[in-house]
Amino acid sequence: MQAYYRRQMIKSGITVMFILLFALVSTYYIYYKFKGIRDRHSNLENLDVTFHEKAGDQVTLAKIAPVSDSVGQSSHAYTFTIKNNLKTPISYSVKLVKDTEFILSDGCENSQIPFSIIKGSIHKDREENQLFMVSDLKDNTILSKKLNGGESVSYTVRFWTTASTLPLENDFHFHGKLQVVENEVDIATTIQ
Repeated sequence: MQAYYRRQMIKSGITVMFILLFALVSTYYIYYKFKGIRDRHSNLENLDVTFHEKAGDQVTLAKIAPVSDSVGQSSHAYTFTIKNNLKTPISYSVKLVKDTEFILSDGCENSQIPFSIIKGSIHKDREENQLFMVSDLKDNTILSKKLNGGESVSYTVRFWTTASTLPLENDFHFHGKLQVVENEVDIATTIQ
């Protein structure tokens, strides 16, 4: 009788160990699979740019829905981190440009929301939001800064539409990309 209980205990112990091992391996696999999907890395010559959204550097506005600035500043966020790999300061710029490749493949050249009604904000930790109209930006440059050697900085950017004369029931939308430009030369794009 005691031998029977001993065999049952050994079977139960092996079963529990197998389940725990399976759970551990599954959790490890799932964590690293989703981590890789979420962060999209771009490498410039001297800067590392990490887009922390599944969409990477792609910006999408699904429809014209005019909102106030307070509502717009709580809309979908696009976050990214820029890190200087050198010991010397580097100048960089963040730009919003139309995603012409996606627009052509989607065949929606005539239904893009115009820059004149897109408003945005950019936020850096411990600083106030900077609001801007995309049409007022020079060369679509949201900001230009200098980053000291070895430093990194994180930004959160949001976009929304303001009131316009375009009809709300149409299929207007926007496809764009955030670009990080190093010393006005290299452009960071997502490495897929």
